[in-house]
Amino acid sequence: MAAYREHISVSGMMGIGYAFVAIFLLNYSAVQAAIAAILTWIAGMLPDLDSETGRPVRELSGVTAALTPMVVFQHFSAIGVSSDRIVLIALLVYGAVRYGGPAILGKVTVHRGMFHSIPALIIASELTFLCYYSDEVRVRLLMAVGVGVGFLSHLILDEMYSVQWDGIRIRLKKSAGSALKFMGKETVSNGFTLGLLMFLTWASLNSSGVLERLAARQEPEVLKITSELDNAPEYKMADEPGGTQWQ
Repeated sequence: MAAYREHISVSGMMGIGYAFVAIFLLNYSAVQAAIAAILTWIAGMLPDLDSETGRPVRELSGVTAALTPMVVFQHFSAIGVSSDRIVLIALLVYGAVRYGGPAILGKVTVHRGMFHSIPALIIASELTFLCYYSDEVRVRLLMAVGVGVGFLSHLILDEMYSVQWDGIRIRLKKSAGSALKFMGKETVSNGFTLGLLMFLTWASLNSSGVLERLAARQEPEVLKITSELDNAPEYKMADEPGGTQWQ
């Protein structure tokens, strides 16, 4: 598999490229593009949260612990929570993520499990979309896609390193196919991951207003059908000599 330094190098270059696309092709601001580039770079390390070695987990837990209080501050400021309470909550969140996160991950994950999968990629992107605070959906989408790009670069790099060529023939390692997958070997992990994916997909569609727009499109059709039924002619049964007839 690819080494830690190779992952962060590739995702860093992907982040720079993504920032240029965001600025010059998609008309985002330089600040927004810079944030997206950093998130892309960090996301290139995310699948290794299940790593058996300590460095990726230490690095990621430190970065995540630093970013999470910022997200907390944005959201709680928006709803009017006092600054003192926000600071307290941010400190508690930092401690929980920095020290509790690695301990929990070490017990519930296995390397090359569902953290290395397409559903995990989508989950990471959707979490970013839901957690990043912005009044503009397109800005949140920029950040979510950046995380997806960085995450995908890690999975592709792992698959590339599972292919060996000795100059004569190509040979696949046992790890081939274990990164770009949709399902793992553990039923419980698969069920939890897919369940979380469905919930976050619903939450993301709801947060972006997609579900509301779909409901608004369907409402006129329902009203039209209801109106047609209300204006339809009524038929009554009348008893006449020779049998019952409709009129």
